Amino acid sequence: MVKSEGSALVGSVVWLSSLCTGCDGLWTPFLVERGVCQADATNCAETEVRPKLVLVPKGSFMMGSPATEAGRYSNEVQHTVTLTTDFWMAESEVAQRQYRNLMGTSPSLFKGDDLPVEQVSWYDAVAYCNALSVKENLTPCYQINGTTVGWADGVKCTGYRLPTEAEWEYAANPAAPPRTIYAGADTVDGVAWIDTNSGNTTHAVKTKSANGRGLYDLSGNVWEWVWDWYQSNYEALPATDPIGPSTAAIRVIRGGSWDYPASFARVAKRDYGAPTDRVNILGFRFVRSNP
Repeated sequence: MVKSEGSALVGSVVWLSSLCTGCDGLWTPFLVERGVCQADATNCAETEVRPKLVLVPKGSFMMGSPATEAGRYSNEVQHTVTLTTDFWMAESEVAQRQYRNLMGTSPSLFKGDDLPVEQVSWYDAVAYCNALSVKENLTPCYQINGTTVGWADGVKCTGYRLPTEAEWEYAANPAAPPRTIYAGADTVDGVAWIDTNSGNTTHAVKTKSANGRGLYDLSGNVWEWVWDWYQSNYEALPATDPIGPSTAAIRVIRGGSWDYPASFARVAKRDYGAPTDRVNILGFRFVRSNP
């Protein structure tokens, strides 16, 4: 991935064979025991396979960046977006220990239990989300058939999933104005691992300050996959619960990383990669709707 508005690399695809149908209703009496996060914030704590979950209440915000923001690109046109569903978001990027405990392996170049998992493709990320749903006896959100991934219920699904691009940026912004340039501050060093402070490596999750919602590393450390196919003029999408086009060649990534400059760690910065990309700057976090 080159340091430009976007790029595409080559990787490979993983396949998840075990799905669970109708588990949510069947297993409801046992969900608390199994550690599933409930609407009353029960069992949202970190587990051996996932980070702690933080509730992000629905609402409206100004997506994109002002024309005066340093480092801004033309694909960051400001526009009002409304999200109509509360969601739980992982407080940090998925760590290598958590990924390995669920998926049986860690593909990362940089080794460390508390380092973010990287060298994961978009397909790896959705497979993890489905596997986590199965483990916690929830109906998986995605229908995976080789490289074809469906999302029949959209944000109304009950399992774990990748955030939409709008959800990601909404969560990276503070709960109330004014917006910040980075996730948690207008200066980068306190909230993000980037090229000038990382020492050319990833760092343990949650070692920089959280933003006002209690979420860590939304700026820097590793780029994060989101659900959406990339559309340059995202302001043309619906103003309510926007999701990218139904098909394209590249998926959106957000947040910047350990070897990119501060301008790429801005909350509004948009980049992209082929869903097969597996490189040491790419990781992910997940969400779960709370309708």
